[in-house]
Order: sequence, then structure tokens, then C-alpha cells
Amino acid sequence: MRFPNRLVLSAMAGINDWNFAKKYEAGFIILGGFNADRESMEAGIRAAKRGRKEFIFHDPVSGIENQLRMVESERRVVGINVRAATSEGYVNASRLASEYGAILEINAHCRQPEFLEIGCGQALLFNHKKLVQIVELTSKHADVAVKIRGGLGLDYGMIAEELFSSGAFLIHVDAMIPGGGADLELVRRISEIGNVIGNNSVRDVRSARKMIEAGAKLVSIARKALSDKDIFKKLLVDEVLASGIEVV
Repeated sequence: MRFPNRLVLSAMAGINDWNFAKKYEAGFIILGGFNADRESMEAGIRAAKRGRKEFIFHDPVSGIENQLRMVESERRVVGINVRAATSEGYVNASRLASEYGAILEINAHCRQPEFLEIGCGQALLFNHKKLVQIVELTSKHADVAVKIRGGLGLDYGMIAEELFSSGAFLIHVDAMIPGGGADLELVRRISEIGNVIGNNSVRDVRSARKMIEAGAKLVSIARKALSDKDIFKKLLVDEVLASGIEVV
């Protein structure tokens, strides 16, 4: 798959719809996070009631499809980040992704309690066999990425091996270190196994290049885009970050 540059706009629940995301120059735009089944949508409603931003749709599948229909034809790559309590939710999302030429990103990253209670988000990393099964099912229909959270004391090498072996195309690594900073060694370790998007503490060209030098094929930004609307323009002055890349 060809990415026109090495920058990614990462999913932000309740924020990253197409109208928001299309303003940014990232080569890979990930919409969502979306809730893909009834159980996860109900969790989203509970989270929203305490002030969290969430995409709330009457029908999860139709809501995600309506977002994909809005995507304008262009050369950037688009993905959808989803949470679900059921395998059916992920499979339905993967079929939508395939229909609209998008990448499915499985959210094994969210740490909000409403989602952890139903086995979503980073709870999947503590039940990685279920996560592997989800990748196996969804990769039959679409290119699959998995977003994971670092800093949890897990055997990330083993998890990455199993995810790539089960059909994951990319692992999106939030290289979190408790207390702050990015775990570049984690990015390096997983990059030795397969394709990685590096995430966490990317603030400028220097920090983005460190992710690339650690082995990441792509580099993602989320909240920084809210505080600095020109962040992608600032990063794209660097010829490495601005260069296209073929990821296979």
C-alpha cells in the first residue's frame, strides 16, 4: 500500500470525523474511534454522560458507513478505528472498510472504564488470544491495523508476533512510558517483526524522525493536532517525513 507521506492523523473519539480530519495534510487519516456494536455504543453513551467525547449513532454500522460515504476521492489513505464487544461488530466494520477501500484499525488501546468493562480497548491486550482471533476474522475482508498501548508490562514481542502472523498489516504503537515520554525501544522491537506506526510525544521534526529512526514506517499525531493546527505543515518541511512510502 502506498502512503503519500509518512504522517498519520490518529483517531480521537468524538473528534475525528471526515469534516475534522480532511483539514490536515497527513498521508493516512484514521477516522473514529467508532463503536461498532450495541454493547460498545452503550458504553460510549455512558462515557459521554460523564463528559467524554464520543460518536453516538442510533445504528453503529450505518453511522460508520455514513462517515465513510463522506470521504472525498483523493490519494490519501483512510482508516476507521473501531471498538466492539463482539466479533460480529469487528467483522461488520471490516466489511465496511473493504467496501470503501479503508483500513480497519482495531482499538486495543482505549483505557476508559466503560469499555474495559466489556472487554474493549486495552483489555484486549490482556486477552490477546481473543485479539488474535479478531484479527484473523477481520483480515479476511480488509487490511487490518491494531492500535496498542505500551507501558503495561506485557510481552509485546510475543503479542506482535501473533498479531502479524494472524493477518495484521500494521501495528500502531502508542509507545507510552508511565510518567511521560516515548519508549523508542518498544517501537524498535516491534518494527523488527513487522510494519509499525509510531505514536507518543511526537511534537516536532526531531521527535518524529526519532520514531522513523527507531524503525517505524509511519508516525502519528492525535491531540497535538488540536493544540497546533499547523503541526502537519511543520513536519512536512522535512524531506523524510514528506516522502511517500510503500508498505507491504
